[in-house]
Amino acid sequence: MKLLFASNSNFGLTILKEIIPKRNGYSLSLITSSDKKMGRGKKYQSLQIKDFANREKIKTVECDDKESFIKKTHEISPDMIIVAGFGMIIPSPLLNSFNFINVHPSLLPKYRGATPIQQTILENELQTGVTIISVSEKIDEGPVLAKKEVVLNEKINYQDAEEILAKEGGKLLLEKMDDIVRNKITPEKQDDTKATYTKTLTKEDGKINWNDSASFIERKVRAYNPWPGTYGKMGDNFFKVLEADIQRQTENGPFGEPGKIYLGTNNTIAVQTGKDFLLIKKLQIEGKKSTTSKDFLQGNMSSIGITLT
Repeated sequence: MKLLFASNSNFGLTILKEIIPKRNGYSLSLITSSDKKMGRGKKYQSLQIKDFANREKIKTVECDDKESFIKKTHEISPDMIIVAGFGMIIPSPLLNSFNFINVHPSLLPKYRGATPIQQTILENELQTGVTIISVSEKIDEGPVLAKKEVVLNEKINYQDAEEILAKEGGKLLLEKMDDIVRNKITPEKQDDTKATYTKTLTKEDGKINWNDSASFIERKVRAYNPWPGTYGKMGDNFFKVLEADIQRQTENGPFGEPGKIYLGTNNTIAVQTGKDFLLIKKLQIEGKKSTTSKDFLQGNMSSIGITLT
């Protein structure tokens, strides 16, 4: 039985690590993106999933567009294609020729689309899960083959949530693989009336509105790290908030202009928001290394009292 694993992401990498030790005789290949220029030096770098596949001696093929995806898939001619964080809409000609399944990090039909983990954190939802579906022409609308609920920690960040959900997705895939391949599972149609959708993030989504509540901004910091980051402007310099907490206000606020910096406990940066203070624990000024709030204030105490934009 030939399996093709399609992924460009760390989510897919974690799933691949879960299923590699227990392939149970399946022949496995990886299809992923070619090396890209990254970083300030614009040097070619391969994806972590490709490096892992090479170390594990998994056959790897590259594709960057639908035409090459169609060609390479036909050359491999797999019995089933597993999609996990691939970032490419599956072309109709392939859907008509091959059996595709997708591992999705939400309890579908909730949070269809590109950013279900980020949306789960933004909405402060602790009950989530993973769903395996048959891939259809409409994104994340295919019939459900398996589901597993997962409970997240209330202060979890994106990367930790991605790791947990991917591991559970890999375990679920292993548990159901034989039945899926042998068509022993009756697909269950999704209830489209309960569907919600997420969007592809842009850099603009990371911008902080200090009129929002501190609790929302803090969730945004956890949801949008590393991409697109959560950022504001201090004077002429952009900065990212890397870690934050909330300081509740005992009476109705805000007491100052949203965005105004105060000196918080233990020499932290306390920013007035539309509701409560955002305590910035770790930040990164554009072009500089990340630093704790306390270390930053040692050389920038004059920032106390200014208003962030």
